[in-house]
Amino acid sequence: MTSLMTNTSSMVALQTLRMINSNLDETNNHVSTGLKVNSAADNAAYWSIATTTRSDNGALGAVKDALGLAKSSVDTVNTGLDTVRNALQKVKEKLITAASPDADRTKLQTEITSLLDELKNNAASTVISGSNWLSVDSSEANYNANKAIVASFSRTGDTVQVDTINIDTSKFKLYDSNTTKHTSVAAAVTTASATYATAKTTADTTYDTAKTTADTTYNTAIGAADTTFAGSAMDAAAVATRDAAYATAKNTRDSSYATAGAAKKTALDGAVLALKNSLGASGTNDLGILDKSRVAATASGTATVSSIKDIDISGLSSSQADLDKIANYTSIVDSALTDLTDASTTLGSASSRIESQTNFVQALQDANNRAIGALVDANMEEESTRLKALQTQQQLAVQSLGIANSSSQSVLSLFRG
Repeated sequence: MTSLMTNTSSMVALQTLRMINSNLDETNNHVSTGLKVNSAADNAAYWSIATTTRSDNGALGAVKDALGLAKSSVDTVNTGLDTVRNALQKVKEKLITAASPDADRTKLQTEITSLLDELKNNAASTVISGSNWLSVDSSEANYNANKAIVASFSRTGDTVQVDTINIDTSKFKLYDSNTTKHTSVAAAVTTASATYATAKTTADTTYDTAKTTADTTYNTAIGAADTTFAGSAMDAAAVATRDAAYATAKNTRDSSYATAGAAKKTALDGAVLALKNSLGASGTNDLGILDKSRVAATASGTATVSSIKDIDISGLSSSQADLDKIANYTSIVDSALTDLTDASTTLGSASSRIESQTNFVQALQDANNRAIGALVDANMEEESTRLKALQTQQQLAVQSLGIANSSSQSVLSLFRG
């Protein structure tokens, strides 16, 4: 039945065209944006996961920026340490030169002073983002030796966690202007040095007394042997007896020397150890590498207490005591160089870890981007094929609608005479 009021074919054709146009609009949207999920209406679950992952990726981007800044800071500090180490090596070389008998120690001290000033200036100039890790004041209220570097961001369900790489700057700080600590150390140095001097004097006196006693015993034994020999027949047997007495006297004296020397060394070693322990307890180890008090002692037990910044050889002569002091200064500088090497090793390890973590964070971002793409990115090959198919369907639907609309015109032929 053909009805003028209701054109069923036209209605079907129109509905089909609407559906095709809707699908075409959707496909055009996918093609133009490159996304198959643009909003929660497209796919609520995928959109939610992708949005959360994008947020996490943004956080990882911030982590990567923080790691980049930290890497720059660590590299800057490492550069400062390298410069300081080179200058301190020159100080060591000047001290070795100063040990020569004819060295002009006043001029050498002028060069050493210049190098020490260079050390301090380099430490003060190693500033990163307004912060100095090498020259500090631990008495400041906001001082924190631990530098926590943001290293990672992770999510477990609704719980997020930010992890850090911690760098303890107290292990490689060069100067600490904490007045309280310096005052405490200075007092301990005075007391401990006086105690050491007393112990050394006692050890030297005991050694000298033992040596004098041994010499007296030796001379007495030699005199007795000579007297006995003079009253003998002075034959070969007497000579042998005298020589044996000489040898026994010498062995006794040498043994006494050795015993006294060992006792002196034990006493001096104990005094040096007590000196070191006393300074350690005073808090000197809490100061910087270049301004903390160090103890060095020669094999003979002569000890010197000094920080790198307080080295002064201008008034020293070529006496054995002064040469021992120069040797101790050299040992103190060498100890500081070892500390600087350890500090550079610590920072180098931190730099390597930061770089590794940066690469890991970048890998996480790439993985997240791939996951997001798998959820919401449009397959452009499929969308292109679908677009062409829908465009063809649209054309056919338009033609179909035209045919359906024209069918009502055929009714007119029924009424023509």
